[in-house]
Amino acid sequence: MEDDLLTLVDGSHSLNPDIFSLIRLQLLSNLAGIGSEGATYRELKAALQLSDGALYSNLKALERMGYIKSWDVRIEERELKSYQITKEGMMEWEQMRSWLLRFLGYGGEKQ
Repeated sequence: MEDDLLTLVDGSHSLNPDIFSLIRLQLLSNLAGIGSEGATYRELKAALQLSDGALYSNLKALERMGYIKSWDVRIEERELKSYQITKEGMMEWEQMRSWLLRFLGYGGEKQ
């Protein structure tokens, strides 16, 4: 059991601490699930129920890291920003997801 914990802790060192926040994990998870279609800012805001400030700053941070990309789309006569996860973002999400599943499984079942 102790070896499992040491392996888990060692594995955490390879994770990017810049995405280890609930909002960024939610964004990557949602965009990974959507795939190549992407989602508009409005859709992400509604799905995650975030304030404009929290959503905007976290989207910009993920975009600067190269994990998502954005482009303008025209829907019903309105210009909207749409977001899509990149290949690098998908790899980072899969690594984070794998570690989180191991972390959650380490504790075993609740008594």
